[in-house]
Amino acid sequence: MQKSELKKFSLCEWITQYFLPNFYSNLNTNGYNNMFEFLNEFDQSPHNMSFFLTENCPSKLNISVIDDLAEDLQSNLKLCYKIESNLFYFEWILSLFEPLFYCLLTLFLLPSLVVFMLYASSFFLYITQHWSKLKNAYNAHDIWQASFKSISVFWETTSAIWHGHEIIGLENIPDTGPGLLVYYHAAMPIDYYYVHSKIILYKNRRMKVVADRFLFKVPGLASLLEAFEVTPGSLETCVNLLKKGSILSISPGGVREALFSDHNYEIIWGSRCGFAKVAQEAKAPIIPMFTENSREALRSLPFFRKFFRYIYEKTRLPLVPIYGVFPVKLRTYIGEPIPYDESRTPEELKQLVIVLFLFNLNTLKTVWF
Repeated sequence: MQKSELKKFSLCEWITQYFLPNFYSNLNTNGYNNMFEFLNEFDQSPHNMSFFLTENCPSKLNISVIDDLAEDLQSNLKLCYKIESNLFYFEWILSLFEPLFYCLLTLFLLPSLVVFMLYASSFFLYITQHWSKLKNAYNAHDIWQASFKSISVFWETTSAIWHGHEIIGLENIPDTGPGLLVYYHAAMPIDYYYVHSKIILYKNRRMKVVADRFLFKVPGLASLLEAFEVTPGSLETCVNLLKKGSILSISPGGVREALFSDHNYEIIWGSRCGFAKVAQEAKAPIIPMFTENSREALRSLPFFRKFFRYIYEKTRLPLVPIYGVFPVKLRTYIGEPIPYDESRTPEELKQLVIVLFLFNLNTLKTVWF
């Protein structure tokens, strides 16, 4: 790199102004625009620099002091060149990777948009919940129910614009009576938000939701969780909800499946068969649901999986970064209900649901690879 390509070094300018103000003020008189030009000219001639300093310093300094000062300035010049060269190279590296940086930043920020939408929904419901207390005084309609419809329209509009979302098999959701909707948990279950909204709008039914306990510790979502009747889902609570004729939705894989499944849609249910026990005890049908491309829309970070898995198993903290919200086509398949059969054990029912998820293309019509 040529010295002429380097920018002037501001630190050297500052030192000179502070310690040698008169000398610095004489630079322009002697034809130098800045300290860098001066040092650059005398780079190869320390004797000339000593002479220049002797002539321009206001007080008569000892010759040895002048020589030492000239030598120090020479050293500073070399340091300037090294620092400026490194800074120039660093600036070039930044400019080279700047587009990639902004691309990655966007990918990791988009999931926060979904979180923002959840908080916006919660805020809206919180406001209407308190506003509805005045409905009798103003002889208003059911504002609380209207708020559900408004939120559902909001999410359905988002699904149509961003993902072109559609449901195949919506008729398999019963108009009345109980049903246990079992679904695959994507990195972020945005597909479930879309399905829930459509069921409210087109089936006029509100589903109950079983969610991980950590969700109830997240501040700011209380109104949303209360409005959509989200429950941690004990066995007894779920059975009672189904016996009352509710539609209950659950993802057996939960957060573990969301964080540690992959683009092959690995089902991570382990030994869990609580949902099957609930369905058998409540004598309710199981309705399988899967969304094509749900893992392509949002992804969990594929690196350091063993480390994050270890942390999760020990603390239950979902620390795996999620990125994406890519505008891919989402198509949800809702399979035909699996009717109650008292001869089946919960384990057998669980295996049947897994088989339907993986192999029964006539039921789910999913493309896995």
